[in-house]
This record gives sequence, C-alpha cells and structure tokens, in this order.
Amino acid sequence: MEGIQKNIQEQQYKKPGAGAVIGGVLAGSTVNSLTSLSGQFVKSGIMNKTGKLNNLITADEFSQVEKAVSDTIKKSGLEAKGVGIIKATAENADEISRIMSKELDKTFLKHLPKQVKEVVGSIYSSQVTSGENAFYSSASKKIIMPEKKLGLALFHETGHAMNANLSKFGKILQKCRPMAMLMLPIAAIALYKTKKAPGEEPKNNLDKATTFIKNNAGKLTFAAFLPTLLEEGLASLKGNKVAKQLLSPELAKKVAKTNALGFSTYLLTAVLSSLGIYLGTKVKDAIAKPEPVLLSQEHQIG
Repeated sequence: MEGIQKNIQEQQYKKPGAGAVIGGVLAGSTVNSLTSLSGQFVKSGIMNKTGKLNNLITADEFSQVEKAVSDTIKKSGLEAKGVGIIKATAENADEISRIMSKELDKTFLKHLPKQVKEVVGSIYSSQVTSGENAFYSSASKKIIMPEKKLGLALFHETGHAMNANLSKFGKILQKCRPMAMLMLPIAAIALYKTKKAPGEEPKNNLDKATTFIKNNAGKLTFAAFLPTLLEEGLASLKGNKVAKQLLSPELAKKVAKTNALGFSTYLLTAVLSSLGIYLGTKVKDAIAKPEPVLLSQEHQIG
C-alpha cells in the first residue's frame, strides 16, 4: 500500500530580538518610574495640608503637646531607656547629621561611602530644620523634631520610640523596615527577565524563582512595604492613644488627623510602587515577548 503524506503544523516560539528587549525594558522602566513619581505631587499636597494644620495650633496648644509628650516619656519608661527629644535648629545641624549617619550605620546602608552617608545626613538635617520632617533615631534613641512646625507629630515619633524600646513586636517591625528596598531587585528581575512562552517550563531552581518574582512583582513589592506600613501604623495608634488621654478632645483630633495624613504618604508610596512595577512589567512584556513560529513537518502514514 502506497504511503500517505500528512502535513502537520507545530507551533514553536522564538525569543524577542535585542531591539525589542531594550525597547521593552526602557518603556517598562519609564511607566514604572512615572507611576511611582506621580505620587510625589499627591504627597506634596498632603504634606502642605499637614503643615497648615500644624501651623494653626496656638502657642498654648503647642505647650500642651510638649508637656504631654515629656510626661509620657518619663512615665512610660522611655526616659529610663535613654530616650530624649532634640529640637533641630540651624545651630545644631551638624549634630543632627551625625545622628542620621549613625542611624544609617544600623542598616545595610552602612556599606555606603562615608561621604554619601554624610550627604544623606545633611539632607535629613535640612528637612527637619526647615520643618518638613521629623524622625526617631533608634541608634541614638532621640526624637528629632523641628523647632517650629509639625509639633503635632511629636506623638507619632513617640510611638516610634515606644515600638523600639517597649515592644518586642514593634522592634521586630522596625528591624524589618529595610525590606522595602527589595523593591529594587524585584523591579530589576521583573523588567529584565523575558516572559516565558506558553507551555515553557523553568530550566532550574533559579529560573523558577525569578519567574515567580516576575509573575508576582506587584504583590511582592507591596509585601516588601508591609513592615514599614505596620510599624508606621502602630506608632500612630500609640501616639493617638496617648494624645487622647492627655489632651483636650479637639487637640487630640488634630493629632490623629496629622498622623493619618502622615500614614497616607507611606501607603501611597507602597501602592504606587506596586502598581508601577506591575504596569511596567505588562508594558515590557507586550513589547518584548516570545513570538510564535509555525513549523511544517511531513509524516509518512501507512
């Protein structure tokens, strides 16, 4: 019996070219950056609102806030732990810079050159001195506050001090805050790794791990921010509780509003960073993806 020829079409995929990969990475990175940076305009508006709220408190109200926080530090046991308050002024700017540099030495950023850490320290010092920021330094056990503005934030920073010195869970959360920096390698893997073709399996454990990171980059980025969000939220709750106990209801509400506005900036950063890498990955994969190739094969039947 004479054989019968049967034409079978098999679909395979070829990897994207270098041009598509480069273009995809650039486009995806741009989308990621623009999405994340768009939050800066919103955060700027939130900080302006926070500043206006703090500027509206009277000198007497500010004195009440300072006394309430001072009493809290003494009675809570924070003073016994060495916690104190430093008001940032132009005169002690160098001291604030040194405190911030010391704080950086407690993180993985300690490996940065001394000059870089000094620059970061001076930036923070300038922000606090001008009334744009406040922070608690766990390395120096000092609450760093601007001489003017953000007075209502004293309770939030006291909450950070409580987390660091009076709570095991709070201390763990503070130590885990640098996890937020994982967003950088997550973004790099998500944008540079080529999308798998349909049906293509990972070649080894490393390929399997990076494929998982790429496919879940947005969720993993948000997860990296969770310790920061939880620690910030916990500090605000503790600060609100103290304010409610020691201040008038009206002033305590202003403290809670200040803390809520501050927390919203962290939440906004986490959400937009996660959304940015998610959208950036989608754009990159749309430009640089495996292309289908049809291969014809003839088989002899009979």
